[in-house]
Amino acid sequence: MQTIMLRSNARKGSSGNTFTIEVLGESAIKDDMREAIRALEHHPAKASRRTLIDMLGLIEKFNFQIRHTEHTVDENGLEEWSFILQG
Repeated sequence: MQTIMLRSNARKGSSGNTFTIEVLGESAIKDDMREAIRALEHHPAKASRRTLIDMLGLIEKFNFQIRHTEHTVDENGLEEWSFILQG
């Protein structure tokens, strides 16, 4: 069984907000997940909802189960999501 963490990172910039997806962990699937993130049409995204939809799509694509979810709002009011996954 493999365990990884999928996390969104929000950044507020002069040209608007951007949201990126990061994969953490020491799993064999990590590189495949990174390639899938790079292949996303809307990455980095301009909206947190787009990032959340992409993250859930990746979870489904790689047949991971969500074991823990965290939702936070940073000091700029931007949403960030973290998922601990097993599969």
